[in-house]
Amino acid sequence: METKRAVVRAVAYASAIALVVWTARSALLVLPLSRVAMLATDALASSLVLALAAFGIASVAGAPPAARLGLRAGALRARHVAIGALGVVALSHAAESALRWLDVASPALARFDEAFAGVDLEGALYPFAVLTLASACGEELFFRGLLQRGLVRRIGAPGGVALAALAFGAAHADWLHGAAAFLLGLFLGAIAQRADSIRPAIAAHAANNGVALIEKLGGFQPPEGPLGTPVALLLSLTLACVSAIALTRASPAASLQRPDGPADNGRQAERTGG
Repeated sequence: METKRAVVRAVAYASAIALVVWTARSALLVLPLSRVAMLATDALASSLVLALAAFGIASVAGAPPAARLGLRAGALRARHVAIGALGVVALSHAAESALRWLDVASPALARFDEAFAGVDLEGALYPFAVLTLASACGEELFFRGLLQRGLVRRIGAPGGVALAALAFGAAHADWLHGAAAFLLGLFLGAIAQRADSIRPAIAAHAANNGVALIEKLGGFQPPEGPLGTPVALLLSLTLACVSAIALTRASPAASLQRPDGPADNGRQAERTGG
């Protein structure tokens, strides 16, 4: 009976993924969408596919999907979640400054810049919601929730975080953008591992995407020139390192320092491989 249910769940999730892909393709081909709306629609479809795949694969595990994917409350206080988000944003700015300093361009980031060129606030609402919230949720569910947590149980935290970050970078299909995504994936993975939850990683990911979009819409440009770019790089790296150190010293939230009870059976089952 349980095997039959697992097969039904797998078919349902696979059908949902196929429906999302078909709908997105049809929308991109038929609807008169602007470049930024096309970019957002493609990102929304990708995020939904990742989320459905994560839940679909997790649904066949012994633990409930929420426990398997790390969706329950984590072991970090709100201020430490904010520190983690600040570190991710700082690391993202450091990567951008490094690309400017090396005078190299990412095709993926160039397409992003072109899509948002001349977009007003009203036209940015849909892309902002998708790229800030949907992308963060879908990517963290898959890469940190499903992939990293599964790898950590098998090969340990360092290897699991690194391999999930490598897959996260490779998924961006652009070696420059992918290299930056790999570094961000390491930081996001460390946050998720430290919290034993992907909630803080989702928050940090969404904050980073949101800041990037606000800066793009506001025309913000980081310091440039022979001195400005390396100084911006150094300051951003320093802030990211300080944030990482603060996270390693963060004490768990008091409300989470409790023995496992009936409500924690799913998490305990996950830890024991059940």
